[in-house]
Amino acid sequence: MKWLKRVLWGLLAFFVVVVVAAGGGFWYLSRHGGEDVREAGLIGRFYAAQGTKHHTAVLMLGGSNGGYPYDKAAQNLADAGYPVFALAYFKSFMGQPKGLPKYLAHIPLEYFFHAIDWMKKRPEVNPDRIVLMGESRGGELVLLLGSLRPDVAGVIAYSPSNYVWAGLDPSYRNPSWTLNGKGVPFLTVPNFSFNHAVASFRRGIAAATPAERAAAEIPVENIHGPVLLISSKSDNLWPSSQMSDAVEARLNAHGFRYEIENVQYRDASHLLMGYGKGITWLGIPLVGGFYFGGSEEGTRIARDAGWARAKELLARIESGKDRTAAAR
Repeated sequence: MKWLKRVLWGLLAFFVVVVVAAGGGFWYLSRHGGEDVREAGLIGRFYAAQGTKHHTAVLMLGGSNGGYPYDKAAQNLADAGYPVFALAYFKSFMGQPKGLPKYLAHIPLEYFFHAIDWMKKRPEVNPDRIVLMGESRGGELVLLLGSLRPDVAGVIAYSPSNYVWAGLDPSYRNPSWTLNGKGVPFLTVPNFSFNHAVASFRRGIAAATPAERAAAEIPVENIHGPVLLISSKSDNLWPSSQMSDAVEARLNAHGFRYEIENVQYRDASHLLMGYGKGITWLGIPLVGGFYFGGSEEGTRIARDAGWARAKELLARIESGKDRTAAAR
């Protein structure tokens, strides 16, 4: 198993480098558009167009790449009038930013609660209209956070999960998230294989007992705002479209009164948050590479269309016209 762990961390390393580069250049070598935030234990970047006051805002969270979320995407939302707090919550493979945990494991959910409270005090932000946005493990995270914070105005989850999964430390057996000092229940992936990644996650779901699945499933019905799910049927990392369907089914089963959008693309990558060209293939020495799904053109189309859907939801929330279930 040691060789497998080395391969996994090697994949993560190259994944981080490519994703960060695609998101606007190596953050540690290039300028970025946001205001650096290192305040009261929070580490992130805040983006807002000059003169913005009391607008719908976004807390943006990345996934297993670590470090800061995508600069280009955050700046684009800010330019459209939606302030963004792009929050880092564990280090990238390059060990940045300093002051954060090394791994996505044992991350206190209170850290994100504090970020929401910090945003509420910013003059650019309407404290009643803060929307959570995240991708992959960040998509899992925003659904979980939304279920715990009734003051959140909506959730936009890219390539999400309806379950909480294990942390990404070397053991793969620790909780990703903690609440009040206790680990949030999670599922594990036995005998994970990058050559059969989606099947590995499906095996993890099937191998869990009903009680384990119930404990790890995110109570999305507790979200107090519209939910936008964006995924790909060609996702080759985990079954995000299947898990998005499970989120929608659970919301409907509980009579969710807010708008639900479950947008799925047929020919797109796992990496969908943002706009423009995305990553479908990552070359990895000694392994060959990893295919994230879809075609380059299908991914670009999906990213642009999904980004437009996200902005449409933000516009509805800004105008106060976000729809309840009765209006769908």
